[in-house]
Amino acid sequence: MRVWSQGLGKQELVLEFAKSNITREGDKVFVRGIVQEPVNWQFEITISKEDVPGFYNVLVSTAVLRYILWNILGVFKFINDKFIMRRMGLKPSESKSASS
Repeated sequence: MRVWSQGLGKQELVLEFAKSNITREGDKVFVRGIVQEPVNWQFEITISKEDVPGFYNVLVSTAVLRYILWNILGVFKFINDKFIMRRMGLKPSESKSASS
């Protein structure tokens, strides 16, 4: 995912959510990871219950649903790495060697 920051001008940051760590602490969900480009920076995204209606509206939008349908294999791989293999005690990098 590419994000834009007003403080960085026209600089784009590359985030890989598939490699991020998602945890629940109290009534909030934290997404933590490292920006890959242009430099390695740690990032943290905090999601609270007030954010859920907005996420729902984005997830059921025509553009996102169309994108998911066109990239369905990537969606299944993400679900496998983030939810199935993680519950088996494997990290995404270990799931690649386990499935080989």
